[in-house]
Amino acid sequence: MRKAEVVLDVIRDGLCMNNWRAVCGESRKHGSGGGRRKRTGPSAWHLAGSLPHGYPAWLHTLVSPQATAYVIDPTRSGAVAEDILGLDYDGTMIHDGWSPYDQFAKALHQQCLNHLIRRADNMAATATRGAVCFPRRVAELLRAGLDLRDRHAAGEISRHGLAVARGRLENQLSDLIFPPKTNAANERLAQHLWAHRGDLFTFLRQPGLDATNWRAELAIRFGVILRKVWGGSRTWVGARAQSVLMSVWRTCWQQGRSALDFLSQLLRGAPVALAMPP
Repeated sequence: MRKAEVVLDVIRDGLCMNNWRAVCGESRKHGSGGGRRKRTGPSAWHLAGSLPHGYPAWLHTLVSPQATAYVIDPTRSGAVAEDILGLDYDGTMIHDGWSPYDQFAKALHQQCLNHLIRRADNMAATATRGAVCFPRRVAELLRAGLDLRDRHAAGEISRHGLAVARGRLENQLSDLIFPPKTNAANERLAQHLWAHRGDLFTFLRQPGLDATNWRAELAIRFGVILRKVWGGSRTWVGARAQSVLMSVWRTCWQQGRSALDFLSQLLRGAPVALAMPP
């Protein structure tokens, strides 16, 4: 098992991050709604079995195009990502607005636009009178960024044209969010956007970078389905073992390899390796 744990240490570039919570046998996704300080972090896992009522835990998921790391942990703390990556991680991180991700000061960040657009749309749907204008305009500008990405990918605009359009878009968004808002919900959203204004259109600076954390959204379902099927682990030792096995299994799937063959060779001591991110 020690050799298999290498998967938890190899995700070093282009990370997507997401989380779910499952307590007392029920799963629910945490959106990014609310204010800047509302946490939307890791996922919770249910340690069930013979233990009474089970213990809640968090399923942390870190994903790159080549590898996935799952960690079942008793806390929602950002220390899990810190232990795996190190605070000196200087790659790219694509994630929602969970505040512990801010501690990776050397990393290049991309806020998940799906979370922000969904939050703005929900606010616009429930707002009254003039309060509806701000979230509606925020969603329009964020969608304009996605449209710019698609037009550049289709060859309709050049790299220089993309940079010019991105600069205009960033200025429009800054002008929109800077003035204080009289509506409390709008002000919370504005504060969040202002604090992360440099992380909203990173994907336009690096064409090809994901604008959302869809990879982590997809990977987290693997863990959630398993928990729903058999309830979870009975002990923390079992949870640790499952974290490693899920990481190996998902990484093999990403690389088109048989997880059973990989584990068989590993347990027999045969030379075996997985292609890892640079």
